[in-house]
Amino acid sequence: MVPMGNPTPVTTSNRNKGFTLIEILLVLGIIAMVTSIGIPAVGRLTYQRVAGTTRRFVGTLRSVRNDAVLLNRIYRLAIDFENQSWWIEKQDKFELLGSQSQAGQVPDPKNPAPQPTGFSIADKYGKGPRELPGGVVFDGVLTEQIGFLNRGMVYIHFFPSGYAEQSIVYLNKQGVESGGYSLLIRPANGKIEVFNRRVQNFEDTQTQ
Repeated sequence: MVPMGNPTPVTTSNRNKGFTLIEILLVLGIIAMVTSIGIPAVGRLTYQRVAGTTRRFVGTLRSVRNDAVLLNRIYRLAIDFENQSWWIEKQDKFELLGSQSQAGQVPDPKNPAPQPTGFSIADKYGKGPRELPGGVVFDGVLTEQIGFLNRGMVYIHFFPSGYAEQSIVYLNKQGVESGGYSLLIRPANGKIEVFNRRVQNFEDTQTQ
């Protein structure tokens, strides 16, 4: 019979060994390096999205203006600030907005022209509201009749005569207050102009 001795104690020092200070510093250094490379790259990607969205948006508005003239129908751009979405509507039955707007004159805020009714989604531009790409936001709209808006809903009308409601649509990176793009819709001919900066008022566009 083999004699039973005291069992050999199990060493636990290797199992309880933690990270050394050098290992922790090395991991923190790697995280800092990845972050320093990744954050600027994400920022550049978002600004590229803003620029690309602006180009596509300008193309859409020019097409809307042309459709209004060719199809002899009022169209309008709808922007929903709360959901950061937009869509294009067409008027099903033609109704004049009012002599002031049709003539291209500045509407009187104290006596605004009646708003047209009977609009529906223009299928050519989507079946419903379209959201902006991630990180891109509508930073407000400046209208001649109401002033600056950045909440609720806003509409910009395009008429069969080629006239459009003078407005500036601001597109920018989310969380950024300056810079971005300003899309100016000129009233007389519905021309869309782009400024690579924030245009504060309509007079500021006359000197460009």
